[in-house]
Amino acid sequence: MFHDNTGNRLKVSVAMAVCNGEKYLRQQIDSIIRQLHQNDELVVSVDPSTDCTIAILNEYSDRRIKVYKNPYRPGVVKNFQNALEHTTGDIIFYSDQDDVWREDKVTKVLKCFDDSRISVVIHDAYLTDENLKIIEPSVFALRGGVRTTIAGNLFRLSYIGCSMAFRAKYKNVVLPIPTIYRSHDWWTGSICTLGGGRMVAIKESLIYHRIHSLNSTPKKRPPLSYQVQVRWIIVINLIRRYSKRRLIR
Repeated sequence: MFHDNTGNRLKVSVAMAVCNGEKYLRQQIDSIIRQLHQNDELVVSVDPSTDCTIAILNEYSDRRIKVYKNPYRPGVVKNFQNALEHTTGDIIFYSDQDDVWREDKVTKVLKCFDDSRISVVIHDAYLTDENLKIIEPSVFALRGGVRTTIAGNLFRLSYIGCSMAFRAKYKNVVLPIPTIYRSHDWWTGSICTLGGGRMVAIKESLIYHRIHSLNSTPKKRPPLSYQVQVRWIIVINLIRRYSKRRLIR
């Protein structure tokens, strides 16, 4: 498993964005927290919610769970940015509020970071209905395969945030996240693999990715105008931050 030079497992931070998540939030938190060590953390950023989301978060007395209100404009991107800004770990996982993590996800992802050349790890996922009944056993297959390069992901996205972890040393170049409505994961994967960074894909489904009427995951392919816009934003900002990214070793 991934260790620092003292032999200790490096600290894990899970960055979760939450908004009106009461229906599935407990199940997701429980699936994550049972995998975390005492030095790890689950950092939750909360957009204004009209349900019992805050009350549910307040039920947890676990010191590893840290909750912050999103001070930015509400929305997925800034909510994740706020969570990411408060992380203090060595390896950062993104997390949705309504999935369920398989019990060996953290262990299997961290193992990949034993290779010091790896900057980002992604993994496959089960696509499920709201009751966790598997609809598709492989999101990778559903998306026509997996791509681990910037060019490949500009063609078709494989950087899926709920299935992504990256080294925290890239946090300062990831922030601020330039995309607008979503695609924080697309940006994160791209900037971390720029300039010689490497991605590895675990071809095993390590989460149950729940699709339901209330989540923010697109139910169909975004319009062409959005696809062009997000690619333009990512490419321009990769150019702007290239020099800063190259300094990270």
